[in-house]
Amino acid sequence: MLNQYAQTLGSMLVPTEITPEVRLLISRLNITEKPIHISCVPEIGAPQNECFPIVEEKVRIEGGKQILGWQIWQTSLLVEAESHAVWEMPSGEYLDITPKLLPLSEILFLPDSDAKYEDKQVNNIRINITGNPLVDEFIAIHDAVFRIENRGKRALQLEVSIKGREAKAHKMLSASKAMLEHMALQGDTRNSLCLCESGRKYKVCHGKKIGKLINQYNRGG
Repeated sequence: MLNQYAQTLGSMLVPTEITPEVRLLISRLNITEKPIHISCVPEIGAPQNECFPIVEEKVRIEGGKQILGWQIWQTSLLVEAESHAVWEMPSGEYLDITPKLLPLSEILFLPDSDAKYEDKQVNNIRINITGNPLVDEFIAIHDAVFRIENRGKRALQLEVSIKGREAKAHKMLSASKAMLEHMALQGDTRNSLCLCESGRKYKVCHGKKIGKLINQYNRGG
């Protein structure tokens, strides 16, 4: 029943201004640089979302620099920072040259002079801006899924293979992200009826099962 909510995800938006929520996110990152809007000019034929190798190759061919930092998103539920790289042209202008799933004219980018690329995934930083505990749980699910996908040698693998008990946990947590976001977007709480249609409150239905998995994998289980 959870998979029916896979298309209900809220849109990730590029903030058009530096909102109080964005300032809170920047303070959490403890970065002194200022966020800037950068134009998007995707490299033709390059893979989606592979910013680091794309920018490295651009620098090798055309010069300039790779600038590391964070791409900032905001929804009605949260603000989010995603590890990202942009190209500093020889002229000094910044461009986001990485193709994305959905076309964007610009991004909000926060340069981070202390960031280092170590050829492995970096978890996104997310902050609940609603006060609804369901959003905290939604964020915790993302963290648990990230830890499963990047445990041990998987942190350095492009194609991750997950088996056995971890695969079952990964499947349930991944499906639950959509359900939790759907519930939060329509104003539900942990006391609302679970969307699996069991007739029970979420907190004693899927919430109980999901909570156990979150606790297990976010403490390194």
